[in-house]
Amino acid sequence: MSSGLQIGIMDLMNHLIGALDAPFAGAVVFGVHFDGHLVVEALLVAVIVFLLFQKSYQPQKRPLTRKEIDQLCDEWVPEPLHPAITKEMEIEPPVLESDAGPRTIVSGKEVINLASANYLGLIGHGKITEACDEALKKYGVGSCGPRGFYGTIDVHLDCEARISKFLGTPDSILYSYGLATTSSVIPAFCKRGDIIIAIQVNWFPWMKLYH
Repeated sequence: MSSGLQIGIMDLMNHLIGALDAPFAGAVVFGVHFDGHLVVEALLVAVIVFLLFQKSYQPQKRPLTRKEIDQLCDEWVPEPLHPAITKEMEIEPPVLESDAGPRTIVSGKEVINLASANYLGLIGHGKITEACDEALKKYGVGSCGPRGFYGTIDVHLDCEARISKFLGTPDSILYSYGLATTSSVIPAFCKRGDIIIAIQVNWFPWMKLYH
């Protein structure tokens, strides 16, 4: 029995050695011999190309039902626009209690004002205050009064006449805000490609927008 087992093992070994020693299978196409590994590689390339040109799976699109929309709205939790305010973040802003002149009252204390746009120092000037009182009595006051909303009044025309006389020009245009000048006057007199020569002390937005 031992000799029969040895013979069977020897036969199996001979079959394995013969299979390993045998040449790879091949193919003959139009009289040209191709080795077996080339055939396998060609098949793999064909499979890869086939998979690449396959359309990706896309689920069928359908509109959401009213119930699904309500469910999504109920489940939606918006992120806060600002993190929770802590004790360290709470501050008491300073309160201006007088006109924004060179010296002003802030939170009950007299301080030197270095954060005002009062370049000419006209805030609190006696003549300016009297003129404002007369204008309030004549024209009243509202939440806003731009010329484009409420129309041109005699004060606008009088101011433009005085400005043109001071500058020595035929006429002048008065705007209540610098950005209105940037978006109105400059495009009216200049087109794309024109060169604008301006001094450095012009208003900052002009220099940035038309740099």
